[in-house]
Amino acid sequence: MERPRHRRRSIAAVVAIVAGGLALGGLPAAASAAPAGSAPALQVDGNWIRDANGRGVTLQGVSVLAPEQNDVCDYCDSKPTAELIDLAADASAGWFSDVVRLPVTEISSTTDLAAYDAQYIAPYVDQAVDLGIYLIIDLHLVRDYGDGPGAVPQSMVKRFWDYIAPIYGSTTNVIFEVFNEPINPANWNTWKDYIQPVVDSIRTVAPDTLLLMGSPQWSTMLNGALANPVDDDNLAYVYHLYPNQGSPTPTLLDGKFGNAANTVPVVLTEFGWNPPGEFSDPITNGTTSNWGVPFREYMDAHPWIGWQAWILDNFWKPQMFDYEWNLMGGEFQGRFIKDWLAGAPNVSPCESHDAVGAAAQVSSVHQSFSGDNLTDGDCSDAGRWLSAVGDTTPTATVTLGSAQTVDSVGVYSGYGGGSGVVLVDFTLEVHTGGEWQQVASITGNTQPALDVPVGVAGVDQVRLVVTDPSASTTEAEIARVYELAVRG
Repeated sequence: MERPRHRRRSIAAVVAIVAGGLALGGLPAAASAAPAGSAPALQVDGNWIRDANGRGVTLQGVSVLAPEQNDVCDYCDSKPTAELIDLAADASAGWFSDVVRLPVTEISSTTDLAAYDAQYIAPYVDQAVDLGIYLIIDLHLVRDYGDGPGAVPQSMVKRFWDYIAPIYGSTTNVIFEVFNEPINPANWNTWKDYIQPVVDSIRTVAPDTLLLMGSPQWSTMLNGALANPVDDDNLAYVYHLYPNQGSPTPTLLDGKFGNAANTVPVVLTEFGWNPPGEFSDPITNGTTSNWGVPFREYMDAHPWIGWQAWILDNFWKPQMFDYEWNLMGGEFQGRFIKDWLAGAPNVSPCESHDAVGAAAQVSSVHQSFSGDNLTDGDCSDAGRWLSAVGDTTPTATVTLGSAQTVDSVGVYSGYGGGSGVVLVDFTLEVHTGGEWQQVASITGNTQPALDVPVGVAGVDQVRLVVTDPSASTTEAEIARVYELAVRG
């Protein structure tokens, strides 16, 4: 699973920086003192992580961008890392992260670790202690490991942790993610031989810290730990999941990490999605309805598996905010992750939107699948509008209860969960100020859940005009639409 460079532009920069480092000095002789902990110490117990009182802990939170890369985007209004960590833990703002993952990226064999720690780690450990949350220090390398050309030598990883571990090993808020995403060799036993001495070295100075352990192929091979686990009694295994790996059915997730999690502790330190477009890429293309909802359903049924969503940012894909720091909802992941952290019900954006119950008029109806189904919040096959055979331009108009700003319209179409017969070509229009204006023209669509940006104020009606209802050559040429979800 190769990461495209534009999702991890930060990592592309790492390769260049690794050669030169942040400074040319060797390992500093002394380290600064770490703050005392304010969160209970964590300990692995079977396949659970438990606190000092024996209570099972499901580590749920978000990742932030590596602080040293916070200004990479030249067209984004970047926010300071500290502000984002405050937000992630701010219950009054509706966020309830009990853990934040802090990537550490620009590390080499010659990095001045004292300077790096003082600028990019220590302030955020202090902040986590003040907030009473856990902080994952994530050595965020995405590279081959070993002695091959361009690979990360074991000595480099060991050097980092030999410096960092004694500083924070007694801070109970801190968790160590030892190596984010080793790639090749794609062999668990080879990986274990490489990383076991690093773990042993950490334990000489940080005997009690919870460790998170990745695996080859971008942390997707944790099943190797079942037959040959890393020798450590306070270590959980990491998995990274994105939509390119498939639809998150129980069968798929069981095979990737769920079955293993019945035996060993597992934490998903990366997952995320956004609809196709500028806020996603081939790895992360997915929608809340078709990917986020079933994924959460699985995770809610497996509370012993912790998770940290990628990423609380407005630039790195798949981000939770647009470029102006508006939290993205609908089929984007931002609001869904926020609601999940708050314990809100797991519902598709199709089920809850501003036009639920609004009046809908349609150009034609097939059988009993009326236009009322367009605004009933029901995205089952029974809850669709079907246009009549022979209607060459199926049209639906939704009248809102009052004029409002419409940020986007979710168009949900197809059959059997959206496969096969989604709308291909259509336009969206809005009625404002007594006039209709077209806000989108979609051609060649293949997505069953499409979140169409609008951004118009004073809208009292929304109209869908379909010019190609299906790409199928065997099914009836009719429009099949689950819902028109209007979002303000």
